Amino acid sequence: MEIVLKILLGLYILQALIKFVALFSVPYPTRIKRIAAVHDDGGFLRWFDDILLLLMIVLVALLAAVGLEHLSFTTGLLVGLTLTQVFFHRFTRPLPPDRAPPPPVTPIKTMSYAIQAYPRLAWRDILMQGALLVWALFLLITHP
Repeated sequence: MEIVLKILLGLYILQALIKFVALFSVPYPTRIKRIAAVHDDGGFLRWFDDILLLLMIVLVALLAAVGLEHLSFTTGLLVGLTLTQVFFHRFTRPLPPDRAPPPPVTPIKTMSYAIQAYPRLAWRDILMQGALLVWALFLLITHP
């Protein structure tokens, strides 16, 4: 199982590095068109995020079976980053005027208002984060 976990982590790390390279090497007009196309098809993001969430569950299960510390760090880092991405993708509803942030409106401000307006949209993600935090706390308490 260790080799499977290492291969999956290696592939995931490579994918993340390719995304960083694309961020700095692909011109802005091309990047923004791609992002707009993805966001225009809300079904794709839900489908993709559900698959990513399943992948994170598999990685954590493999880590539990292997139990190596350096893999634990790498897996935790990648799981945490992906959970953040999935969490943000849940907030696709436009905010009604009475819940929209006042100007000046920044992306993070809009996201913060959306999370506060509709936290139930991310119930699966919050449940998984909570379960992982409880598990981490249990480990902190029971392992010196």
